[in-house]
Amino acid sequence: MSSFAPTVLKFEAFPDRNLTVILFKDVTNAKDVLDKLLARTLEPEVALVNPRPIQSLFALRLAAHKALASRERNALTTRTLHSELVYNLSASKHITEGLRRFGMDDASDVVLACRFDASDADAAAMLAMFPGAVPVNDVEDGMAALRDDALVKKYYKPGELECKEGIGSVEDAVMSRIGARDVL
Repeated sequence: MSSFAPTVLKFEAFPDRNLTVILFKDVTNAKDVLDKLLARTLEPEVALVNPRPIQSLFALRLAAHKALASRERNALTTRTLHSELVYNLSASKHITEGLRRFGMDDASDVVLACRFDASDADAAAMLAMFPGAVPVNDVEDGMAALRDDALVKKYYKPGELECKEGIGSVEDAVMSRIGARDVL
C-alpha cells in the first residue's frame, strides 16, 4: 500500500498558518458529508471545494491568503474561515453564488478538502470523511486534469485582450479577479 501525504500550503505573510489540501476522486458520499457541513456537525471543520472551476493551486492559495487576511482584520464576510476560503474563490461579491459555484455539491464525485492549521489527526479525519474515495498524490496535476476550462471562463469572464499571447493569460485574469474583487 502506498503512503499518502496531503499537500500543505504555507503563507509568507502568515508564517504561523498553513492550509492542508487533499484532492479526492471517486467520491460517493458527497450528500452525507455536505449535510453534515450544512448542519455544522462535520468534524473537523473544513472547506469542501469543487475543483473543476479552479484555475490552479495558486488560485486556491490566493483565496486562502485573502481569508487569513480577513480573519486578521476581524472582517470575515462569511461565518467561518473555511467558508471564507470558498467564497474568496469567486469573482462575484454575491456570497451564496460564490459558495454554490465553488463549494462541493451533493452530487460531487471530486472534492478538494481544505483545512487551516490541520494537525495529523485532522488530516487523518479528512481522509476518513470520504471512505472509498481516492486521494490524489499530486494535487496540482490532479487539479489541472480536472479543471473545466469552460466553467473557468464562464465564472471569471476573462477578456479576449487580457488573455492575448504576450499580454496575459487566463490564469492572470483569474488571479486579478480574485485579488481585486473587494476593491472593485
